[in-house]
Amino acid sequence: MKSRRILLAYCVILMMLLLMVACNNNEIDTVSSDDVTGIFGSWSYIHDKETRIALFRENGMAEYKGKDYSFEWDSQFIMLKDKDGETIQLRYAFHDGGMYLYSKDTYSFCGEGDPGGLIGEWSCGEKNWSYTFTDTGTFLEDGYFPGYYTVDDENSTVTLEYIDQFEDTVCYFQLEDNKLHIEYPWSMVRTDAK
Repeated sequence: MKSRRILLAYCVILMMLLLMVACNNNEIDTVSSDDVTGIFGSWSYIHDKETRIALFRENGMAEYKGKDYSFEWDSQFIMLKDKDGETIQLRYAFHDGGMYLYSKDTYSFCGEGDPGGLIGEWSCGEKNWSYTFTDTGTFLEDGYFPGYYTVDDENSTVTLEYIDQFEDTVCYFQLEDNKLHIEYPWSMVRTDAK
């Protein structure tokens, strides 16, 4: 009789554990799933919901910053192709009902001497943007926004920890000769923008 109770208790505990694991797995899938069907629709910057930046249609056609493209996607990148065959690769990630869409911009080294990794002064003349990274772990963005930074060389990311203005931001980067390519995440929301 005692062994039956132990066996019954064991079965009940096993069933409870299985239910907990099943429920947790569903929760994890719901929260962390990169449901690429969620990409379709109209998207605007969270700070300017009136202006559509991107539109992804189920037929594989897209509009990005006012230009028409065909597109394909996987769990990390959206590949846009225009009618002339030129392509743009955009990194993206879903978050809290929205999406981060990474904009890739190129900065030229404009400091003295040679850059030491990220350390130095960088400018993107096309957009009048700039970064200054110091060897003491501080940075200045666009001459106005100071903070601290850390580099993860293994993942090719730099974390910008702004002092006051913005939330901490993880950017992807690539150094090439005297060029710094930065993929900066812009928070996007679904809109009905025309």
